[in-house]
Amino acid sequence: MKQLRQDTEAIHALGISGVQARVIASGGRQSVATSGTADLNTGRPVRSDGYFRMASTSKTLVATVVLQLESEGELSLDDTVDHWLPGVVPGNGNDGSRISIRHLLQHTGGIRDDLPGYTTPQEYYQQRHVVHSPEQLVARAMAHAPAGFLPGKGWEYSNTGYVPLALIIEKVTGQAAHREIEDRILRPLGLDGTRWTGTSSTLPRPHAKVEPGDGAFDDPAVEAKAGAVRNAAAGDHRFDALGPD
Repeated sequence: MKQLRQDTEAIHALGISGVQARVIASGGRQSVATSGTADLNTGRPVRSDGYFRMASTSKTLVATVVLQLESEGELSLDDTVDHWLPGVVPGNGNDGSRISIRHLLQHTGGIRDDLPGYTTPQEYYQQRHVVHSPEQLVARAMAHAPAGFLPGKGWEYSNTGYVPLALIIEKVTGQAAHREIEDRILRPLGLDGTRWTGTSSTLPRPHAKVEPGDGAFDDPAVEAKAGAVRNAAAGDHRFDALGPD
């Protein structure tokens, strides 16, 4: 516990306004530490049970559903994007007939990111409440040539690559990806602190915020079917410890 507290304080000292960390040891023993403030206006301390956006951690939920569908025989990891989403990944050298589900899962498909609202802080504030559909986000990426390798022959992290995965889940099951995540993962594991809130501009209370007013410092501008998940710290760890084999 002492080391965890020191680590959160060290992160806070780097200029991070508030830090919340939880560690679950073997046997289930939990340690929680916080540092800094959850509100720059009032100096309110960070709570140990605060909500936050899972961001890219939600990719593990999407990937788990895809792997479950594969184990059920509903799809193959070697299926191409075009097999399920014909014409969604075309142009400028991007070729959905050569990119497989496995490539998307492993970030080896070569799809480049072009997420709106990330270039400058000013752009963020201008676009933070603009909602983009999954198809629009993929189309933005298709305006760029892929990474400099053939699918499966290199690696480059791709946020956009997980958007087609969510669309494939919907195509296979007839249900939105976040509904499949709820039915297959969140409810069975009792993760009632992990929830989908769509394009909401705030979080469930309690949560940290770094601007005046009631809003959390969120990013609804790029919320798509693969990522609009909020969590309390305990939820991630329960999924890691008890998730599907």
